[in-house]
Amino acid sequence: MSMQMYILSERQVSSIAEWQAAIDAEGYPLQLDPEMRFESLVGFLPSHLRGELTGFECYHLSAVEFIEDYPNIDVGHDWKFALSFVWLGSRWNELIAAWMAGTAYAQATAGVIFDGEGGGILTAAQARKEVYELEHPSPAQVAAMEEIRRRFDQKS
Repeated sequence: MSMQMYILSERQVSSIAEWQAAIDAEGYPLQLDPEMRFESLVGFLPSHLRGELTGFECYHLSAVEFIEDYPNIDVGHDWKFALSFVWLGSRWNELIAAWMAGTAYAQATAGVIFDGEGGGILTAAQARKEVYELEHPSPAQVAAMEEIRRRFDQKS
């Protein structure tokens, strides 16, 4: 099962290096592949989380189409840009990498995050709390993730 989040913003980063600087400024242990070109991102964006290879899919979208596709979501105003993140729900490192990258991107571009699973709009400050909770899960959250993995593995 894949999961998604979207970043709506007024501007885009100019490069993977600028995005990486935003990730570093947040203090996240995530390294994006420096060989990738931001303007042509379509599909998997390799990265390393604490030295372990992981990543997530990343796509440029039309902000207008995104807003039209979600008419019941109050996104605040008409945004200029949209970026989509997709990862497998059973892969914890992909989830954390996507949230770290998305949070830093939203901060760097004065954007907001639409959590495709939770259904709400988050500021970068609110998303930082999500990242913290992902990094420091409760025993109940760990058990729930293990159950999701077990069910996903049975279907594969």
